[in-house]
Amino acid sequence: MNSDDNETREIKDIKDKAQTNLVVATLLVTLTFAAGFTLPGGFESDRDSPHKGMAILVKKPAFCAFVITDAIGFVCSVGAVLSYLIMAVIRLPTTRRELKLLIKLSWVAASLQFLSMFSVVIAFVTGLSATLAHSVGLATAVCAIGCSFFLIYMLIGYVITKAKEEPVIGSPSFV
Repeated sequence: MNSDDNETREIKDIKDKAQTNLVVATLLVTLTFAAGFTLPGGFESDRDSPHKGMAILVKKPAFCAFVITDAIGFVCSVGAVLSYLIMAVIRLPTTRRELKLLIKLSWVAASLQFLSMFSVVIAFVTGLSATLAHSVGLATAVCAIGCSFFLIYMLIGYVITKAKEEPVIGSPSFV
């Protein structure tokens, strides 16, 4: 097997992953967009209020954190979608330089997508905290459960790191 076959396989692998990740990033765009218009706590609906149509919880710090992290998640997921779309429509790389560009674009898209996922988790936790402010116990439980995502992320990173250290041949060690 020569170098050209390896590069062709690498290009196909990158483009296949980009198509799958494009779907995930698009779902994140949809989720964050919808969350931005269906704000926790709802909107002021009193006909005589000078704040009619404004967010009810706008002065709560948890709500402000929700809005900011939702916006970060939206922008990062849109950036990831754009990156994956560019990867999908560009022609197959013909030079080593173009292959490196494809790899870098893939890295940027994946990084934006991970940042978006982090932001969505934080937006979820802060949005629920804002609406559960009168139930401190429940709000604390939601925060703890939501933050478990970061422990899961660290566990996945640990498993990947350990898998790279194991020999290729032989039975894996689960201890």
